[in-house]
Amino acid sequence: MDSVYPGWENLRPEGDAESFTQRSSERRQLFDEAKRLGRYTGLHSIVWAFLQVADLEQVKQYVQDGILWDRLADPLAASFIEVRAKDVVLLWKQEPAAKEKTATGATSPHSVSDKSSNPFPSSPLRTQAATPSDTSPTRSKSRLGGREFSPTRVESVADRCKERDGHLCAVSRMAAVDAAHIYPWCAFGGKTPKRVVNFWDVLRMFWSPEKVDGWRAKIFQDPRQPNRGTETVENMLTFTATLHRFHSAGVFALRPVQKSADNTQLELEFHWLVREERKSTTKVDLLDEPLSSINRMESGNGYGPFIRIGPADGSPIILRSGTRFTLSTDDVTNKPLPDPGLLELQWHLQRIVAMSGAAGWRDLDYFDDDDDNDGTGVAVRDTVDQWLEEIHDVPADSRRGRSPPASESGDSVDGSSE
Repeated sequence: MDSVYPGWENLRPEGDAESFTQRSSERRQLFDEAKRLGRYTGLHSIVWAFLQVADLEQVKQYVQDGILWDRLADPLAASFIEVRAKDVVLLWKQEPAAKEKTATGATSPHSVSDKSSNPFPSSPLRTQAATPSDTSPTRSKSRLGGREFSPTRVESVADRCKERDGHLCAVSRMAAVDAAHIYPWCAFGGKTPKRVVNFWDVLRMFWSPEKVDGWRAKIFQDPRQPNRGTETVENMLTFTATLHRFHSAGVFALRPVQKSADNTQLELEFHWLVREERKSTTKVDLLDEPLSSINRMESGNGYGPFIRIGPADGSPIILRSGTRFTLSTDDVTNKPLPDPGLLELQWHLQRIVAMSGAAGWRDLDYFDDDDDNDGTGVAVRDTVDQWLEEIHDVPADSRRGRSPPASESGDSVDGSSE
């Protein structure tokens, strides 16, 4: 591992071997072992992408016990898992829910959030749904009654985010900025709380419940309204309008690196992502390796290159994967830095969006037109419920959400000083 500053906390989500979305020898050996054991390796691109960045211990357990591959080898079970994993990505992208097929094989207009049952564990978090409170537009400009809406925005939170970052973009250090959410505003609860519950249940398939609950607790903070998110400065970053759209399109991701002990400084690493061209029904072999972000200066198709204004002399710096920069605050109480856990979640999901092909999906791609299976799938939901209980070795009903100023110390690429 490259060095951590004395007295700072290491925040790197994974080891150096996988820091540019390159497959580590340990993950490669696990996938080779899965194939040797005869595990099913023709995976939906979304499931494949999750496995590229999932916690290694979780992947190891799947390879050893074969539970995941048994389900994915069953077309009907795989269909339900894939649709729900797909909807995690669609919600992160602030898009309409994935469509599912009915018992007759026709495509259902209902979203994940409208289903009366779910293949993932039930939880006390489901018992109280959020209710809309105003008619303000969402980040995607939809109003109440549209495809997504959320609890009331708090303008002072966005203002404090901009003040913290000196009214400059956190990435480019250019002016005229948006206060952008890290965890998307449309996933705060709103009209589709079941869809949000599904989002967190799917994440527990690929990361430990403790880690996922830690991410979730940063958004869902009110025990009286457990499915309604709370607006906080820690969930916001300043972006120019262009970089805001780039981030929403899955073009780049920010990797948390380290933070100071007094929480006044946070080092991040910028990565251009390779946006794969895949349909939503594409299958990918487990052993296929994702394309690396190392040394990239653009994402392609007009997404980049882009510059960053150097903090020392104002000279432009070409943004490339591995460029590091430090965010600072002079008030950790009222203007706290972005939460490292939410940044880690963002780091994982942005890469899943890019490598799965979801970044380029169109509305018509959301239909599972290649699925010939019928039947209600109730038994499948039950078996997946039981499977997830076995994975985490706890009852389903016990899993719940747990509950210098505006300046920088310098930029670097791959940890070296400019």
